[in-house]
Amino acid sequence: MGKMVIRILRAEINNFQNVEHGALRFACNLKDDIFESSSDILGIYGQNGSGKTTFIHALSVLDALLSGRKLPKETVNFITKDKDTSHFSFEFGLNDVKNFYRVIYDFSITKRERDTWEEDDEANTINPVIVSYEKIRYSYLENGIWSKLRTLIDCNLIEEKVFRPDARLQDLTGGSSKIVDELRVAKKLAIKQSTSFVFSKETQKQIVQNCTVQSYKQILRALYLFGRFDLYIIGNRDSGLISLNMAIPFSFRMERDNSLSMGSIFIRLDKPSVIPEEIYILVGKVIEVMNTVLCEIIPGLQVGLLNMGKQIMQDGTEGISVEMVSIRNERKIPLRYESEGIKKIISILHMLIAMHNNPSMTLAIDELDSGIFEYLLGELLKVVRDSGKGQLIFTSHNLRPLEMLHKSSILFTTTNPNNRYIRLTNVKTNNNLRDLYYHDLILGGQKESIYEATNSFAIARALRMAGANIEK
Repeated sequence: MGKMVIRILRAEINNFQNVEHGALRFACNLKDDIFESSSDILGIYGQNGSGKTTFIHALSVLDALLSGRKLPKETVNFITKDKDTSHFSFEFGLNDVKNFYRVIYDFSITKRERDTWEEDDEANTINPVIVSYEKIRYSYLENGIWSKLRTLIDCNLIEEKVFRPDARLQDLTGGSSKIVDELRVAKKLAIKQSTSFVFSKETQKQIVQNCTVQSYKQILRALYLFGRFDLYIIGNRDSGLISLNMAIPFSFRMERDNSLSMGSIFIRLDKPSVIPEEIYILVGKVIEVMNTVLCEIIPGLQVGLLNMGKQIMQDGTEGISVEMVSIRNERKIPLRYESEGIKKIISILHMLIAMHNNPSMTLAIDELDSGIFEYLLGELLKVVRDSGKGQLIFTSHNLRPLEMLHKSSILFTTTNPNNRYIRLTNVKTNNNLRDLYYHDLILGGQKESIYEATNSFAIARALRMAGANIEK
């Protein structure tokens, strides 16, 4: 059995931040062959506060659940005001050349009832949000025809029953009542720890050891590994650290000693960092890979990690004091003196390399254009479009990508919270999507409004009034 290649095909989010309902179809899902082995790009555009970052946050929730991690406590603040539950649906395409599946993962996150935790949580240890519902359905391709959609797991986490249907419970546990009891305990633990029950480590362990149907095991394990190693989100919090010149997060994906690891390492910019020796070695390898590409993106530029000697760390162990430097014509200067755009490129470059070469990797970047020269941004996306293998999701305010990407790769946010994401209609083959977008911003022309109009005269008057108040 080969490694499963996974792509997100479709997504729906409900009652999450400022999106009451939003549906997104990815470009690969618009093709005749959803398993086509080429890059898949989705850019999301729209005015400030219209739902672009909301979708990145939704992907972060998906990532946490698939990988069996706890939901961050602040997730409760993402549930739409005056609502108790947010509901999500993600559809995936899975294939290993021999087997082809469509898998739909529906789940809900719900505010924990206050009387069950607020009074007993003086230490602020209980997560105020839980995963309340999970459902997995699938269909498979056989002789060119898709089978009927079947339910693999239907699980309400607040019910005593482990999950439905009974036949699937029998298949996934090998018919063992002992395993069913262990899963019932795992379910209660998932509620307590605010994790997914289906993709918790305990449930995954039991499925791997006891499932009697190979395809079920294959689907569930593939989604779990996708969340652990092939879905990666870079949020705007990282960009904030760069803008403040405080730290640069190195996003990385490395294979070491026949094992795969990914994550972020933060290196301070405002002063030297003291890091463990194993982290120093890892960052060195990441930089070595990045420099191969960096000098082509920004001619003549390389980065390095200046070793400033050993130093005792806060926990009493020995570490290495380092400073990030840029290198031009063999001259080294601290990286903090480089532009914000260069630091942004350096922070995401290793993951871009990984996504470009890995057909199963999905990389989502919020505000990809932050500080990056627009022509260079277009060239980078063109390379991913033409020769990349993975899936790239990004938000941006820079409109250059609208001239570089196919119209199917661009979504726009609307002013309607019940229909947040659309593709522009009436786009002809000879239309410039950037010009058409400007046209529709000003004059309209879509079924949904894509811009809540502002009045320049009202803004000018408000600025004058505010200035007068300052001078009082």
